[in-house]
Amino acid sequence: GLALGQNVFDVSPEEAEAALADHPWIGEANVTRRLPGTYAITVRERRPVALLALGDVFLVADNGEVFKVVGDDDPIDLPVITGIDRARFTRDRVYRTSILLEAVALLSDYRGAGLARRETIGELHVERDDGLSVYIGEPPTYVRLGHGPFRDKLGRLRTVLEELAARGARAEYVYLDNARRPDRVTVRVRDVAEPAIAEATPGARAAP
Repeated sequence: GLALGQNVFDVSPEEAEAALADHPWIGEANVTRRLPGTYAITVRERRPVALLALGDVFLVADNGEVFKVVGDDDPIDLPVITGIDRARFTRDRVYRTSILLEAVALLSDYRGAGLARRETIGELHVERDDGLSVYIGEPPTYVRLGHGPFRDKLGRLRTVLEELAARGARAEYVYLDNARRPDRVTVRVRDVAEPAIAEATPGARAAP
């Protein structure tokens, strides 16, 4: 609603802020009037970190907010969140908020652990018990993480991936959701019939 040359009293700062906030990519806007004839405008853009597959595909911001349906010009090279029950997601606000915040926290912790440079996340899947799993790399490795906190689990995942890389091997799946023995990781190496059980401590070596 602002234009060069118009009277600065034609549009109030509050009206301008409300108009800016209607744009899906703007997370926050602040407008101040500066006499005699200017406005100062500050905006904070939303930063997308994931796609949400829920019938349509939506963009999810780094604060866990679903802010728009994906369009032709929007980024799509992001992890896809799958497995969420649409009916429950729509009717249950607490669930909607908590599951997206946990998913965003996992993505952040994954980057913080340095794993994103090694294996990108293609899909983040919500299991039936609301635990989280990810599919990483290519060919994809299924990593079951369960419930947070995730930092220690991701540290153990990094140890496993480094060990496998040193052997020239790749995992078909990695389970890090053992509640009774959180230090224990179950790994199945591709083309190996039986899964190997190993203590995921620095320097530990998995059974062949």
